[in-house]
Formats: sequence, C-alpha cells, structure tokens
Amino acid sequence: MSHHSSNQNPAMTEAMKKLFGEYPNGRLNADDAGALPVSISNEDGVVKMEFPKPVAWIGFTGDQAMEIAQTLIKHARKVGVKSPLVLRIGE
Repeated sequence: MSHHSSNQNPAMTEAMKKLFGEYPNGRLNADDAGALPVSISNEDGVVKMEFPKPVAWIGFTGDQAMEIAQTLIKHARKVGVKSPLVLRIGE
C-alpha cells in the first residue's frame, strides 16, 4: 500500500514551465509529452516521489533509472528500510 495526493507543489509547477515542450532524448512515441521534473524525498517515514502534474506513464534512460534507484535506496535508508538490499544481476 502507498500514499498519494493530488495537490501540486508550486516549485514543481515552475520547474515544469521551464521544461515544457522539451524532448532531451528525442520523442519516445506519439503519447510522449516531453520532459517532466521528478522530486524524490522522504517525509514522516515515507519515501515520496513528486510530479508537477498527473501522469499516465514516465520513461527514463538506463542512466536515469539507475540514478532514481540509487536515490530511492538512499531515502529508504533514511526512513528505516528493514529488508536487506539484494542485487540481481542478469535478470
């Protein structure tokens, strides 16, 4: 189970305005709406990913996905992750 909110963060909305219409890695498909800022933080024992608007999907390069994974792990440790980190290579 996770938490969510539909309240938008004004700082994220401003960041969105700067990126609107940009395709830094090219357009993925016809549904691609371009770049989108994402914030990862922790609050009251929960790791939180914040987006400036509702989204149906979001895509990342391999390097971006790895950076997000590392950031999620960092915040998981801050909120008190209980399970061990297991890396599965080759899956």
